[in-house]
Amino acid sequence: NQTCLEIGSMNENIAALKEAIRLKESPMRVAHMRLNTRSYRPNIELVRDPVQYGLVEEVAQITDSIEALGSKLNESNAKLRNLESNKKALEEDIAVKTNSLNIDQSQCLRLR
Repeated sequence: NQTCLEIGSMNENIAALKEAIRLKESPMRVAHMRLNTRSYRPNIELVRDPVQYGLVEEVAQITDSIEALGSKLNESNAKLRNLESNKKALEEDIAVKTNSLNIDQSQCLRLR
């Protein structure tokens, strides 16, 4: 039961991480679009100014954030697979023990 609760919690965590990554895509597109628009400015305006540096820094920060979220997502997926593997092993163990009890009750108790 505890494993099932942990699996549910991990699924919620994974969904939240996917949503957080999705929400970062829009600001990234906007920052890239602004940088791209600035690259088509006339010659005299093709200068690196504080705004240009700010946009480049913004893209770098968003990229770092997306990478960190992706890393956490990968870790969460690995933990989920581990939990599901543990759950399967526990279910198999319970099935074996249940079968053993049934055999013990149906065949061995008659002999006692």
